[in-house]
Amino acid sequence: MKNKHINSTLFLLIGSVLLFWSCNNEKSVQQTKGSTLSLDSFFNAEIEKLTKLNPTVEKTVAKDLDSETKSLKITNWHTELSGFIAADITKDADPNLYDFKEVDCKTIYKAKDDRLAIQYLAVEHDLNGKIQQVIIERKVDNSLYSSNEKLTYDVDSSYQIEKDQDILILGRSQYKIRGKLKSN
Repeated sequence: MKNKHINSTLFLLIGSVLLFWSCNNEKSVQQTKGSTLSLDSFFNAEIEKLTKLNPTVEKTVAKDLDSETKSLKITNWHTELSGFIAADITKDADPNLYDFKEVDCKTIYKAKDDRLAIQYLAVEHDLNGKIQQVIIERKVDNSLYSSNEKLTYDVDSSYQIEKDQDILILGRSQYKIRGKLKSN
């Protein structure tokens, strides 16, 4: 009986270690062109899925201190998620411009130069490699306009776009769009 207990404990311990290790190892990877990760393909598949499902979305739009929330159906998911597609650096990320690593079931791109538009991109996936979350930080800075933007997409749950911008003549504004998918 004692031997059976030790075998069960050992099996659970080894299984736990393997599970922990599979998503808790850090690898710095020399990124080359042609990565298998493509946010463009991922978001196009999400757009197709959301178009077919046609979920009700609780959408909140805020500008500075004013906000409005409505439940609605999104008629054009491609337009709704276009900011995410436009930020796809995964296929052609130059290793001279971005640090690339995989850690804790996340693929992370971090800009080496603060003049690059996409400063940060993180793609979190489950143990099977299925994408669960995408976070993008983008910035624009020139003599007339500056903005910082954070886009977050949680699969089958929500999406959010936060933008802080400063336009030379108009001044500073903050925007936030949050869409929460509701069950039909």
